[in-house]
Amino acid sequence: MKIPMKVVAVTLASVLALTGCTAAAVTATDTATETATTTATESAGAPAGGAGETVDASAVTTEAELIALIQDAYGDASLDRHRGHRPVQGVLDTVLAITHEELHVRMDAGQNLSDVAEELGVGTDTLIDALVDSWGVAIDDLLAAGTITEDEADAYYEALEEAFTFRVTWNGTDATPTFSGLDA
Repeated sequence: MKIPMKVVAVTLASVLALTGCTAAAVTATDTATETATTTATESAGAPAGGAGETVDASAVTTEAELIALIQDAYGDASLDRHRGHRPVQGVLDTVLAITHEELHVRMDAGQNLSDVAEELGVGTDTLIDALVDSWGVAIDDLLAAGTITEDEADAYYEALEEAFTFRVTWNGTDATPTFSGLDA
């Protein structure tokens, strides 16, 4: 008899919770599975980030791709509170330490990512910092390559933090800002 892996993971998480263990082992397994899936489905070139697509910040090689990456950090407004969290799922799994399914339950109940982080005792700032760190590699790489200056890197980090702050704290009604690059 074959048992779907999701059923096994949920059952294991329930057993671990009942025995007082943390879900870290389950989360690590989920993260490894997600990472393997993401790696297998990523394509080279400009960052994606729309619904169902993944983002590989380490693949950004131009300033135009960096601008697109920062815009992607705002999320996809057509997906309501979820905003397309697949591109950031690995960070969410690690920082929030809950399953993707549990995140959906909470978001479907009206919570945004900030609400979830606060309720779990993680904190909004911790989540935002982790998201910025995960995508900031694109900024670091362009700075190291000489494509952008230190001042531009600082400004791009600020823009990335602003985008992820919007995504994490989105109230469900504000229009998604457009990021078209640094002002001259």
